[in-house]
Amino acid sequence: MHFLIIAIYAILISIHRVAASCTVASGLAYDQAVLQGDATKAFAIIAQEIPMTQEERGHFKIIPGYSGSHDDRHGQADPDSLNINLDPDLFNEGESGACQGIEHELTHLRQFRRDRSALYAHLRSATSEEDAYDSLEDNDLTTHDASMEIEAVLSQIPFAPGGILRDDDFSYLMDQLKRWADSQSMIIQHANEAFYLPGIKKEDTRWFCAGVAFAQKKGADTLFINGALSLCPLQN
Repeated sequence: MHFLIIAIYAILISIHRVAASCTVASGLAYDQAVLQGDATKAFAIIAQEIPMTQEERGHFKIIPGYSGSHDDRHGQADPDSLNINLDPDLFNEGESGACQGIEHELTHLRQFRRDRSALYAHLRSATSEEDAYDSLEDNDLTTHDASMEIEAVLSQIPFAPGGILRDDDFSYLMDQLKRWADSQSMIIQHANEAFYLPGIKKEDTRWFCAGVAFAQKKGADTLFINGALSLCPLQN
C-alpha cells in the first residue's frame, strides 16, 4: 500500500505549488468585493493567489445566471472553446471554496490542451488532430472522463483548509474512481487507440492510481476497485 501513498505525494508535489492565501481569508479586499457583488474583482484577487498565466486568465468568463441553465454548476470549462464559464455565485462559497472551484476548472483547461498536444504530436496534422480530439471527446470514454475529474478534484487539495476536501468533493472523487474501475476495459483494449492514445491511457491510469492512494490514505473503503489496481504501474 505504501507505494500508492508515495505515488500520490509525488504527483501532488510535481503539479502543485503551495497555495498562497486561498486557505485563509486574505482580508478585507475579497470580502468587500463579494459584499459589493463585484465578481470581477473577486476573481482578480483569486487569480493572484492561484498560479496561472495571464493568457490562462483570459479564458475565464463571468456569466451571471450561468448555474441556473447548467445544472447548478458554478463553473465549467468548455473543451471546444476552451473558455471557463463562472457563475458569480461561486464567490459566495468563501475564498477557499472559490479557489478550489477555479483551480478545478483551470485543471480541466490544461487537460484539454494536453490532449490536443498529445494528439497533434502523434498525428502531425492539425486536421487529423481535430478529428481525433472530437473522437476523444465524443466517444463516451468513461476512463478518460473520470480520470480528468479525479485529477481536477486532487488539484483542489492544496487550496482546501488543512488539505481536507469537502464531503461533497470527496464523495465525487469516490464516484469517479468507481466509474473508472467499472470501465477499465477501455484502457486494456486496443481498438480505440486511433484517438485514445497509449500515452493518454497511461496518464489516465496514473491519475486513477493517485486517486485511489489518496482515498486509501483517508481511510475510505476501496474494495470495490481492487480489481483495477493491477493496472497501476507501481504494482507491476
